[in-house]
Amino acid sequence: MAVGNLSQIVDEQIDDLKKEWLAEVRKSDYLTTYKSVNDEETIKRGEAVYVHLSDWLKGTPGKQSAEEYFELVGANRFDERFPLTEVHFAVYLLKKIFWSKIDWRDKVTGSFTTSNATKIMNVFNDYFDLASFNVTKGYFNQMLKSIKDDKMISKEDLKTLLTKGKLDPEKLEDDEFIWRPV
Repeated sequence: MAVGNLSQIVDEQIDDLKKEWLAEVRKSDYLTTYKSVNDEETIKRGEAVYVHLSDWLKGTPGKQSAEEYFELVGANRFDERFPLTEVHFAVYLLKKIFWSKIDWRDKVTGSFTTSNATKIMNVFNDYFDLASFNVTKGYFNQMLKSIKDDKMISKEDLKTLLTKGKLDPEKLEDDEFIWRPV
């Protein structure tokens, strides 16, 4: 099956993927909290996402396992006081790096029909979209658990947890987002 072949590509590229992700994390202005995590742990976190992607593509251990993993990631990042925007940007970088590493001309387009390629792209996009959804779900569930009934959460607390990074669109550099409108 074509998707199975792509899991092999992920497995073959995993060392390059995780190293490139570490380099992107270290140079990103959006990931200041991630920069406080040592290189070995950062690489381990990026590698786990790609391992789950490979498993997702193989159909083992399945969709539920990946969803549970990302929910746990969201809860853990909340406990570590990572702003949610940083966690989402980290997932975005993982996806961007993956797509940039795949040599579509030789590995994909030559062996798959357009219909299969579309199906495969949907599987990858579903994986990363559900990763973001479940990270958010885990993050908010953990936040709700941490709030005591007698404690007020301030606007500044929420701002710190939810919106850290460059917030002024005029200050963004052209190459910082691949989805910028033309």
